[in-house]
Amino acid sequence: MMQGMTKSSIAKNPSLLPLYVCFVAGALGAGGYLIRLATRNPDVSWINKKNPEPWQYYKDKQYKFWASDRVKDTEHAKPPTY
Repeated sequence: MMQGMTKSSIAKNPSLLPLYVCFVAGALGAGGYLIRLATRNPDVSWINKKNPEPWQYYKDKQYKFWASDRVKDTEHAKPPTY
């Protein structure tokens, strides 16, 4: 194991503990956000044969993590039909 990563070395240098906590929290947050993007984004389709146009499901739904330009209760413009 790397130097400074053992339990005894953390006990000798307790000031490094917040650094490790922030690193682990950032890694978990980034991993969770990637999983969210892979499962909730309408641009990503894992099963194309079952639903060839998955973005139609999200036509009137808010799927962005944060949308500053849109209020949920406002009426949406109708998309063009093909």
